[in-house]
Amino acid sequence: GVDNIDVDAATQKGIIVVNSPDGNTMAASEHTIALMLAMSRNIAPAAASTKEGKWDRAKFTGCELYKKTLGVIGLGKIGSHVAEVALALGMKLVVFDPYTSKEVVEKMGGEYVTSLDDFWGKCDYITVHVPKTKETINLINKDSIAKMKKGVRLVNCARGGIINETDLKEAIENGQVASAAIDVYENEPNITECPLIRCEGNIVLTPHLGASTQEAQINVAIDVAEQIREVLSGG
Repeated sequence: GVDNIDVDAATQKGIIVVNSPDGNTMAASEHTIALMLAMSRNIAPAAASTKEGKWDRAKFTGCELYKKTLGVIGLGKIGSHVAEVALALGMKLVVFDPYTSKEVVEKMGGEYVTSLDDFWGKCDYITVHVPKTKETINLINKDSIAKMKKGVRLVNCARGGIINETDLKEAIENGQVASAAIDVYENEPNITECPLIRCEGNIVLTPHLGASTQEAQINVAIDVAEQIREVLSGG
C-alpha cells in the first residue's frame, strides 16, 4: 500500500511511486482465516492457560465457522481468496463491493448486496478488505455495529481506522460484538495508545502480521525490483 507516502509531493518532485499489492495476497488472506479460527476457538487464551498448567476445557468452548454467514466488504484479490476459503469451509457468503458485479459474486456462490444497510444484519462474521480512504475511515462504528446481529464477530486485516477502535471496545464489552480479531491499528506502532489492548472481552490482537511470511516478503521484494527495472527502462 502507498497510504503512508505523500504521493502528491512525490509527483511534484518527479518521483514515481509504485504499488506492489500482489506479493502478499496469500499471506494476508491466510492470516484473515487464521484470525477467524483463532477467535472462534479461543486459541490465544486457551494456549496461555494451558502453558500455565491449567486444564480449562469448558471455559474455552468455541463456535464453528461451518454454516455461518461471512460478510466480506471488498472483493479484491485478498477478499476474493478469503471468500473462496470460507466457502470451502462450508460458510455462507454475503458481499458488499460497489466495484464488483452481482454476476461475479453469484458465480462464486455468494449473495451480492447493494447497500450496507442491507448487509450488516445478514452476517455472523464480517471481514474488511478495502483501502483506507475518506469513504472507509470509521466504516464500522457505533451506528453500523448497532445494525449488526447481536453476537457478530469482526475481523480487520486491512488498515487501521476502518473499524473505530473505541466503538469496537465498547461493543465487545456490552456484548453486541461477541469477539474481534484485529491486525491493524489507527496509530501504528504506538499500540499502547490503542483502546483495544484494554478491552475486557474476547479479542485477538496481532502486530500487523498480514504480510509477515517468508514467502510474501520475497514476493513483494521481487515485485518492487521488477517495477524499478521497468521504470528505469522507460516504462
